[in-house]
Amino acid sequence: MAIVDYISEFARENKISKDLATQILREAMISVYKRKFGKEYENVEIDIDKKLSINQIKEITENVENEVTQITEENAKNYSKKKSFEPGDKIKVPLPIEDFGRQIAQIVKQILKQKVNEIQKDIIYNEFKGKVGEIVVGKVKSRMEGRNSGYFVSIEPKEAEAFLPAEETIPDEVFERGDFLKALLLQVNEVSSREESQLILSRASEDFARQLLRTNVPEISDGTFIIRAIARKAGEVTKVVLYSNVESIDPVSVTIGKQGSRIKPIRAELGSERIEIIRANDDPKTLIKNVITASRVLKNRIAEVYHIDLNSETKESLVVVPNEFVAPLIGKKGVHQRMLERITGWRIRFVPFSDYEIKIAEKQKEVDQILGITGNDEVEFIEEEQIPISMLPFEPRQVEILKTAGFEDVAEIIEYSIEDLARKCEISLDEAMIIWKVIEDNVDIEEETDVNE
Repeated sequence: MAIVDYISEFARENKISKDLATQILREAMISVYKRKFGKEYENVEIDIDKKLSINQIKEITENVENEVTQITEENAKNYSKKKSFEPGDKIKVPLPIEDFGRQIAQIVKQILKQKVNEIQKDIIYNEFKGKVGEIVVGKVKSRMEGRNSGYFVSIEPKEAEAFLPAEETIPDEVFERGDFLKALLLQVNEVSSREESQLILSRASEDFARQLLRTNVPEISDGTFIIRAIARKAGEVTKVVLYSNVESIDPVSVTIGKQGSRIKPIRAELGSERIEIIRANDDPKTLIKNVITASRVLKNRIAEVYHIDLNSETKESLVVVPNEFVAPLIGKKGVHQRMLERITGWRIRFVPFSDYEIKIAEKQKEVDQILGITGNDEVEFIEEEQIPISMLPFEPRQVEILKTAGFEDVAEIIEYSIEDLARKCEISLDEAMIIWKVIEDNVDIEEETDVNE
């Protein structure tokens, strides 16, 4: 076969251009030359036209010290029509293919294959490095068992080989040869060994769910809705906090779609795992409540949130819920609780309502002692006029809390139990207790005796 025909066939088989095939062949022949004479020698010229020729470039010298790079003037005349040479002149000395041994054809094929693999890896890297985090479609080629188990996948449309590790699949899902699948392009390696693929896929990552949402919900892709947070346990649940840039458009109902039309295809792709769409809110308490009530940890029941205490300095929250919801909301080994913390940005400690009731009773007892209440006695001021809360030495933050809750004078506050005051002001029992102590220190309060006694 003529060298031109060989290059054309080689280019077609490896899906590369003829120019690139010629370059690869030239580099392969240079490698063969260095195998024979030594890696340090660069004095070779490969000519590829209608036939292949290998020329050794030698320097004219009077005394030859290195036969690979030097030649005498007398011997040089055997390879040139020139009648004379000067020391330092260069001359091409043709090397017969036969000088490279009987195995040259096999060696060249091996080198060509190696060179093609290296170039294809560069092509794959350059083509896919900018696509990390995107969803790709591929066809399962084979399955690998053992320690590094997973699936080899041919990515469309270039048919580049990728690998989907078993740990990046959704639990319990199994693929057969020829199956088509969607996956997130998780990683692109610049170089790889024979055992590794350059393209690593994932179906278990949070970003896979994120990209599916963007693909199936136009309002997310066009920026109307923003995914503020996402947490996922593959095969079980994906929690998504959505914010709407348009106040009149509800992100929860729109994302779910009429009769679940938008969310169902996403669930099907995620192995039917539960998808919880949560309305974002800038108020931490409201966000925490939204996240918890969206958690369907007990069948056909929504967790009621009785009370939330926040510590802004430590980013910790105490959340009071029904006793039977505490363990499910924490989850096995705390997995569910950590998901809630990830999407709210707050550490969460769940408090059973029964414990909270005991604390309420203790605080109420302290308040009753402050007010001097016993039994069914009622409370009244001995002052004749009302006392605006601004007249008491409350801290500015306490005044703001009380006014936001609708309180204007102390008489209104005393009408509330410690539990009701904490709930109305959205503060902790301890904070409510501090407000009571300010009242105790600055207002005279006495019991109102029942006239029937």
